[in-house]
Amino acid sequence: MNKPPKPAAKRTQKPATVWDQRKVKPRSDAPQAPAAKQRRPATKPASNRAAANRKAPTHAKSTETTRREIKYYGIAACMALWERRAHDIIRVYLEEPLIPKFTPLLRWTATKRKAYHIVGSDDLERLTESIHHQGICILARERSPLEFEDLLGLVREDQGRQLMVYLDGVENPHNFGAILRTCAHYGVRFILGAEGHLPKLSGAACRVAEGGAEQIGLVQLRHPTKQLHQLQELGFQLLATAGARGRSLYQHSFTPRTLLIMGAETQGVSGSLIQLAQQVVKIPGSGQVESLNVSVAFAVCASEYYRQQMT
Repeated sequence: MNKPPKPAAKRTQKPATVWDQRKVKPRSDAPQAPAAKQRRPATKPASNRAAANRKAPTHAKSTETTRREIKYYGIAACMALWERRAHDIIRVYLEEPLIPKFTPLLRWTATKRKAYHIVGSDDLERLTESIHHQGICILARERSPLEFEDLLGLVREDQGRQLMVYLDGVENPHNFGAILRTCAHYGVRFILGAEGHLPKLSGAACRVAEGGAEQIGLVQLRHPTKQLHQLQELGFQLLATAGARGRSLYQHSFTPRTLLIMGAETQGVSGSLIQLAQQVVKIPGSGQVESLNVSVAFAVCASEYYRQQMT
C-alpha cells in the first residue's frame, strides 16, 4: 500500500524591512531588477584567517556596520550620490516621469542586482516624510566619517589657501544644508564641530545642499579647544562671528588659512570659543533686525574670503 506523500515544507518568509512595511510596491508593468542570489562566502583556512586578523589595524572599524542608512531625496542630491558613491546605494524609488533622466542609474541597479521601484508621488511623500522629494528617493549608506588625524594629514599636505568652518550649536537641517551648498560653491572642503553637536546628514539637509553634501568632509572634534589649537599651530587664524561685536567684516583682512567659527542664531558663538578666537567680526547692516540667518551669514563671510583670497 502506497503511503500518502508528505506535505511540502512551508517556506519561511523573510521579515519585512522598514521599507516593505510601508507597502510601497513596484508597478506591475515596470521592469524590475532580478533578485540577488545569496551566496555563502568561501571559508578560508584557519591559518589564512589568523594572518588576516594580524594584518588588520587595531583601530579599524567595520564601516559597513557602523554607517547609518539615509533616505536621500531631491534630484541634485540623488544625482551627486549616484555619480560619486554608487557603491553605497541600497535601493532606489523613482517616479515614472524621471525614468529618462535616471536611465543609467536604473540600468546600473539591474546590473548590480539592486532593487528599484517605480512609485507615485504619494508613496515618495510617505517614504521621505517630505513633499519636497522631487520625484526620487535613494536609500544609501552615509559617507564614511573623517577623523581629525586624517584632516591634519590633509592640511599638512596642502599648504595652500584654505577656508574651513566650525559650527557651534547649529542644528536646523535646512540651515545645515544651505551651509553645505555654500561650502561647495566656494570650495570649502571641511566642516568641523564638537563631537555629538555637529549636525548629522539627513535627507532634508542633503536636498537643500543640492549635491554639495557629497563634496564636504564632516569632522567631529573630541577635544575642540586642544584640536583647534593644533590647527592654529598649522597657520589657521581662528575667526569668530558676532552679531554686534567686533570689527566690520569688510575691514578685516583674511589670512590665507582661516577657520571661521559660526554660532547658532539664538545664542551665537559660545563664550569659550569667542575667547579662543584671534579675531571677532560682525556683518554690518541697517540694524532693523538683530542678525542674519546663520547660513546667510556664513555665505557673506565665505564670499568676502573668496573675494580677498581667490580673485
